[in-house]
Amino acid sequence: MFNKFFLVFFSFILLISFTFSLKVVSPVSAEVFDNASVELGKISPGQNFELIVFDEKFNSIEVSGPFSEWSEEPNFYEKNIGIKFNVPFDASLGTKNISLKVFNSANPEIFDSFSVLINVQNDLWSVNISDLIQETKTNSETNYSLVFSNESIGEQKIIVSSFLPVSWMKEKSFVVKPKSTLKKVISVYPKHYGQREFDFIFRSEYSEEIKKFHSRLLVESSLPAKFSSVLDGFPFFTPTLFPYYLIESFFGFFLK
Repeated sequence: MFNKFFLVFFSFILLISFTFSLKVVSPVSAEVFDNASVELGKISPGQNFELIVFDEKFNSIEVSGPFSEWSEEPNFYEKNIGIKFNVPFDASLGTKNISLKVFNSANPEIFDSFSVLINVQNDLWSVNISDLIQETKTNSETNYSLVFSNESIGEQKIIVSSFLPVSWMKEKSFVVKPKSTLKKVISVYPKHYGQREFDFIFRSEYSEEIKKFHSRLLVESSLPAKFSSVLDGFPFFTPTLFPYYLIESFFGFFLK
């Protein structure tokens, strides 16, 4: 009785191992039946992702069908096989069914077929920015906390810029990993006193989507900042006060 039970159990384990030998490792983790489909997730036009599979029997993978032009040459990571897909900027939105075949290059007649589903969508990333209205002093570091979110199975590279002079804020870029969030801080260094309104601009390098946030700085004056106006450029304030700032800047220059 025991031997019979052990034999049935061992056969069951072998059957399970054979049936589930093909595994998707990335961007999701899933077991794959022959001729089955695996849903990977969302991605935007212009992005890319890498599909990585594991199977001890096979060492090659190829794409068939209308999306073969999206793929690159396979990569090999020990027992894993990876293939990268680049979603074109002009790709239509909706669900795409990509057909694949894994096989052994020494015996290509033996293979498994399966497909992966991706949902092509726009606007899969977001950003929150804190304290858009701040009070500060000239030449003082003014910080803004950022929280990026990426729903896509591909990474996002976000470029942050503004309408401020370069001496106030330099352009920065951040990479947000797939299906993750990222917390960062950016800084502005105001050179002139008064009120300044401007926009922060966030642009995806891959999908080219843009998000804007309007901000306001109320900058208190400091004596060195007043005297340095003529060297750093004139402040951008109300036209009625411009002659006053102009005269003060020149007086400050000659009093150095």
